[in-house]
Amino acid sequence: MVGDGHRPAGKPLRDAQDEAGVPPGFWTGRGLVALGLAAGDVVTERQAELLLGEGRHPDAGRIERDLLEEGKSPAEARRSTVLGRPIEHNKSPKTEKAKERSPWLAMDLAFRMSSTVQIA
Repeated sequence: MVGDGHRPAGKPLRDAQDEAGVPPGFWTGRGLVALGLAAGDVVTERQAELLLGEGRHPDAGRIERDLLEEGKSPAEARRSTVLGRPIEHNKSPKTEKAKERSPWLAMDLAFRMSSTVQIA
């Protein structure tokens, strides 16, 4: 979803946001320094995918490239971009199967009033 509609497949998020009149997201918070990010910088679509979708550092691609150039293995480079640590394995009482769950890193909700409001 972008604004009040859906984004067509293949359309870049930034283009859909511009058309919908939705301003880009930007980084804010005390923890940015620890991640090497700056307050006020625009959040790219890829950064959002990495952070919220994969639980990885928003600049994981750059970090992995640097580590590979230093001689680290692909597995080591990827592991170094994972943020946090998984919640311990939980067993379901019904299935006794262990499940690994990853914690949510952050959540931001923005609400805006519809341009047309009907009061009945």
